[in-house]
Amino acid sequence: MRRRSPVDRGDSFAALADETRRSAFLALMREPMSAGKLARHLTVSPQALSRHLRVLRKAGLVAEEGLEEDARVRIYRARPIALEPVQEWLWVIGNLWDRQLESFRTYAESNRRIRRTRS
Repeated sequence: MRRRSPVDRGDSFAALADETRRSAFLALMREPMSAGKLARHLTVSPQALSRHLRVLRKAGLVAEEGLEEDARVRIYRARPIALEPVQEWLWVIGNLWDRQLESFRTYAESNRRIRRTRS
């Protein structure tokens, strides 16, 4: 499996920063659908949705496939695996915060013990 670079992770963050794209991604997580059905679901114009889907595809968050019976219809589906680098990054940040908070707790408790012994 190819490791994604920080640029790729940035693409995911940038793509999901937009509320419409987040909504589209979540809708496609629940059910793969055509662009037309997704546009109706999100109540956005097909042209606007096309631009949003392009950004999601470039970030690797959405894949498109054609129907065998009608090559003009494209079905879009979410690719949740594309969020793994984001999840890894959030895990690292979470661990950093946990260590910082643990250091602060240790410091606060040691100051409390020092004040009690002085009183």
